[in-house]
Amino acid sequence: MGASSTFQAPAILTSVSFTKDRGLSLGFRTNELTDEEKVIAASYHGKFGYVLFRENQFKEEDIPDTDATDETKSPSQRLRAALFVMWKQRGSKGDFEVFYRQQMEAAIDRVKRLLD
Repeated sequence: MGASSTFQAPAILTSVSFTKDRGLSLGFRTNELTDEEKVIAASYHGKFGYVLFRENQFKEEDIPDTDATDETKSPSQRLRAALFVMWKQRGSKGDFEVFYRQQMEAAIDRVKRLLD
């Protein structure tokens, strides 16, 4: 999806909090949106992208026309990092590699149960 599928809506930045991976969690509240705008916004839920924010509306030439890519970590690296945080939050009991393999086997088993 490039600039032609860019979603823009008037919004208020309502919350900013720090995440454990040194990022930020941002919360926005929009003004009333049309049904079409709501569908477009919902289609982006859970997707990686970029956020542009300023106090005035963006012009078309202000908006990047290339697709966003998450080049920092692969999905498997992100899962491993999340499992490491979970292991730490649970008290770092035992060896992380053993915990990681147990969690991965459980995930594989869940997927296998969904297969025909």
